[in-house]
Amino acid sequence: MLKFITSLLALFLLFVSSLSVYASDDVMNYDSEYKNIKVGHSTLQSLKHHHGKAARVVELDGFTKYRYKQFDATVNHSDGKVRSIIIFDRRYKDANYLSIGESRNKVERTLRTSKSTKHLVDKENGIVYWFSDGKVSKIVLAHQLRR
Repeated sequence: MLKFITSLLALFLLFVSSLSVYASDDVMNYDSEYKNIKVGHSTLQSLKHHHGKAARVVELDGFTKYRYKQFDATVNHSDGKVRSIIIFDRRYKDANYLSIGESRNKVERTLRTSKSTKHLVDKENGIVYWFSDGKVSKIVLAHQLRR
């Protein structure tokens, strides 16, 4: 009986550790992926390996932004990991089946929220939707969001 319970506990721990969202204190961490780049895990090396040289590089306080044709990737100076992916690709569908160009109303219905801000946040999936003229202009896959 003890062996059975131990096995179940091990399976449960394995399942929990494989979830794509995990929390620590007041921060939620996410493992979203876009075109072989995984937030919080991929490095500048893997970014260059999968997508080549960036069209533009912008140094900012604490991170560097790398511009590619359909997305930007930001890489932390502290740990060298991708902290967010900013997607402009109109063909991309996120975890909510939303894409660039969707109406603000559709995003609000999907997230079951209504706020008069320039962006809406899906804290369940670590996605930030930015709007321009009432339509999604950018989809950001974040590694960390505050609760």
